[in-house]
Amino acid sequence: MLQRVLSFLLYLYGSLVDLFTICEQAGKLSASRIDQQEYFGSWYFIAAAAAGPGDPSLEAFTSIDNTHFRIQEELEPNRLLLTARIRAANGSCIPRKWIYLVTEGSTDLQTEGRSDRKTELFSCACPDCIILQETDLKVKRLLLYSRTPQLPKACVEDFKEKASCSRLKENLLLPQTQEYCEFQGNEDVETSRRGHFSQTKPRRGRVSDT
Repeated sequence: MLQRVLSFLLYLYGSLVDLFTICEQAGKLSASRIDQQEYFGSWYFIAAAAAGPGDPSLEAFTSIDNTHFRIQEELEPNRLLLTARIRAANGSCIPRKWIYLVTEGSTDLQTEGRSDRKTELFSCACPDCIILQETDLKVKRLLLYSRTPQLPKACVEDFKEKASCSRLKENLLLPQTQEYCEFQGNEDVETSRRGHFSQTKPRRGRVSDT
């Protein structure tokens, strides 16, 4: 009898491990193999997901109304410049910059200055969106980005399902009630002469670096 119980528990454990492995790997993209230029240009931050209420993974986003990003190539190879214009809930515009490091043969991105943070890329249900998973010692969250400020409801629901599958059940949708902060002319291009970005006009418009 005891052997049967132990066998069942082992089977159940194996099934759960397989389930979460499938969740983590479904639609995963390799950062070193994708065509980087396909992802250059403008992106809008749509939603985030974490484990539950009060999770510090979402704390940085609770005071944000909307965020507009640009991704472009840095002067040095295998470095991607991510520039953001964040509209805080109080109406102020906050500029931010990050450098993503692409390592040959690696499926993940590393953030310059944050050696503990791993960023994984996943495909999205809609053609003009992408999902990122950020993980470090304190944070595990899914982030949804889109080429347009608004996504069909089905795309957002797909994101929530992927998050739930990974046991991330607390979702945060950015309000997007204010005008988007605009990039000024060709700013940031000087740091990336070989980079490309779209000239999409944004439709509308205390934040931490986490």
